Amino acid sequence: MFMSVFKAMMQFLLSRVGAFKWALICVFLSACQTPPDKIKHKLSDNTLADIALQSGDMRSAIGLYQNLLANYDKNQPDNLTDKVSLLVPLAQAYRALGQSELAIHYLKQANMISPDSLLSWRELGFNYMDQQQYDAAKDAFGFAININNMDISSLNGMGIVCSWLKDYHSAHKYLIQALALKPGNIEYKNNLALNYILQHEYRSAISLLLPLYQQQRSTAKMRNNLALALTLNGNEDYARQVLAKDFNQQQIEQNINYYQFSHKEQVLPAKVDS
Repeated sequence: MFMSVFKAMMQFLLSRVGAFKWALICVFLSACQTPPDKIKHKLSDNTLADIALQSGDMRSAIGLYQNLLANYDKNQPDNLTDKVSLLVPLAQAYRALGQSELAIHYLKQANMISPDSLLSWRELGFNYMDQQQYDAAKDAFGFAININNMDISSLNGMGIVCSWLKDYHSAHKYLIQALALKPGNIEYKNNLALNYILQHEYRSAISLLLPLYQQQRSTAKMRNNLALALTLNGNEDYARQVLAKDFNQQQIEQNINYYQFSHKEQVLPAKVDS
């Protein structure tokens, strides 16, 4: 009886508060059994900023990280090492709000302080990619991979960038490496499949995407790419069947026509699963 009442109360609270506030409630509930001298540490500004970032409340996260940076510059102007741990999540919050220019600004500061920071170089690569500055993104991912050549996200990012730059051979190399390190990642398979499509290797793309569709594991974007590969491989009827999961008949025919047009005009389809 008690558990059912408690569960109902928790569901009511969750329906009435945002993710950030709910996370704070969880912290306070856990703090009830925490010694007083540890509660302050648990609810430090750093912790609150991290909670806001992880729960998706980016504006609160930005405000908290900015305050932490201001206090850091005031109290520890000569000790820059720990500053990177504030600059990078601040940049992540800005990127989540679509403000890549500001994210790049803070990531450049982080890289100047700590040139060997894998995370800041990787994040810089993705932000440059968001801005379609592909050469700059390639350089940033290159630095990240030099620091750790097994970093999956950087390998995947480098593969995407090389594909946009029409360096399909290099793109294949990096995307294969990322997929080899994380073979179950369907987004990486989608990126590799699209790189095959751009090289007119439609059967290779189909061999990657069709099993995901048959296993009902594909996303709408993956089904779109599978239908593209099927159409360009001459399997229009199967492409229509795949598209029927997401579109009506008129939209299906419009997509088929666009696929054929993009093939003739060499139009790059939209892609990025970072």
